[in-house]
Amino acid sequence: MTELTVKERFAFRFIFNEKRVYQRWYGRFLLFGTDYGRLRRVVARVSDWRKWCEVWTAEGDEVYRKAEKALAEGSEGKARALFHEAVACYHAGQHIFFIDSRQKEAGQEKARNSYVQAISLYSDTEKPVRVDIPYRGVSIPGYLRKADTEGRPLIIFVNGMDNIKEAEGHHFGSVFNRQGFNFFTFDGPGQGEMWSSLKFDARDYHKAVSAVIDWFEQQPPCGIDLGRIGLVGFSLGGYLAPEAAARDPRVKCTVGNSGLVYIGGIRGLKELNPIWQRGVTYITGCKTLEAALPQFNYDIEDAPALRTPLLFYHAGRDEVMPAPKTHADKMVNWAKGEKTLKYMEDAEHCTMNYLDEVFPEMLDWFMRELRMQPGQLSSI
Repeated sequence: MTELTVKERFAFRFIFNEKRVYQRWYGRFLLFGTDYGRLRRVVARVSDWRKWCEVWTAEGDEVYRKAEKALAEGSEGKARALFHEAVACYHAGQHIFFIDSRQKEAGQEKARNSYVQAISLYSDTEKPVRVDIPYRGVSIPGYLRKADTEGRPLIIFVNGMDNIKEAEGHHFGSVFNRQGFNFFTFDGPGQGEMWSSLKFDARDYHKAVSAVIDWFEQQPPCGIDLGRIGLVGFSLGGYLAPEAAARDPRVKCTVGNSGLVYIGGIRGLKELNPIWQRGVTYITGCKTLEAALPQFNYDIEDAPALRTPLLFYHAGRDEVMPAPKTHADKMVNWAKGEKTLKYMEDAEHCTMNYLDEVFPEMLDWFMRELRMQPGQLSSI
């Protein structure tokens, strides 16, 4: 475990608790498949933030064993659901647990293994398809969810600092896939499975997104309309997706949510929530904020102006960054095409307490911008 400062030791022991911190994450945990009852039971067992990953990983192990037992007994539907919930437990455990990369990576690896077990129990037409895209001598790993009708658009989900394709990426894929979209989720440099092979650098992350689109264009005809590509990103992805769209004209429209759109040098990094300061050093592979600065000092205004449609959400009670309204205004001032800002004063990071409104609104917007036939939305 990384050596903690006195301030961090105090915070993790006395300030990090359900009332002050954990309850802010419930929307996200429920989003990627954690049962509410299980969530409350596990959190009640966490006496100290430093035990967070350990406790959740143990819960994931127990759920995984139950999934194996269900599979051995021939209950494939139950097994699939439990393997997915094990993914959710492992992901909850490694969620922003930047103080111990060994525990974090072990939890992610278990999430990946459980996900493989879960999707092996899908029918061939439903099963997410594993894709490995060559990039700078390594691979960008992802999963493709094909629409059941040919000629539909492609939505690409751009991860944030701590998303993984097997958790949020899978849930987002299910939501978009049910509305007739093809959907691709991937771990980019410094994220999830790719962290061990290539670290994050904001200066050229957009090249990884373009490499994904290049790969799709190089495949034999596969029933995806590559003339209608949209990007969506939450948190850090809420910056990365619009920035990548501005640099690649093949992207026709973009949704960003709670993007951290500028840094402001070392002073700006030190104004971030301290746990996300740890995240900056983790995804860049650096030991200090000063060392990470070249890879994590950016400003959306340094990118070419976005000329394609943008829907951008931000949260007035965002706990990750100071002055979220400044970030929101800066993003929409930079975008020069059609743009819509949804600034929600009492929303928390990534509008997690308003997703019942945000998801259907995003889907409607993508359907209009990518010229999908209007129709009754399925339940999300």
